[in-house]
Amino acid sequence: MEKKKYIILSAAMAVFLLLLLIFMAFMLARVRTNELSENDYSGLDLTPVKDGRYIGEEYAGLVKVRLQVAVRDGEIEEIEILLHRQIRGKAAEAILADIIRSGQVGVDAISGATSSSEVIKAAVYNALNQ
Repeated sequence: MEKKKYIILSAAMAVFLLLLLIFMAFMLARVRTNELSENDYSGLDLTPVKDGRYIGEEYAGLVKVRLQVAVRDGEIEEIEILLHRQIRGKAAEAILADIIRSGQVGVDAISGATSSSEVIKAAVYNALNQ
């Protein structure tokens, strides 16, 4: 009987610790996403950026993005996602068209995919500020 109680208690502790780790991972991701959303991309000047392709990366917890930005004649010509590790943020890739169309990184996030949107914007910014 004692062994059964020990097994049940051990299993309950393991489940509790797993849930705690998952909760902490999501909280850290939220903090990082909030930090990224506070970035001011309005001062991005593409005139000194030479024509070429630039790699940018960013992460926020469970979301990681690596992309390549093509610049030509001082404008963003193309953005290619090389890696987008996400849970429900695939829809955020639509933000690439907004960035290319506006020529600015500071566009609105995609509703329902805010974390991935912020990580993508930061990765584009990082690519252009090397």
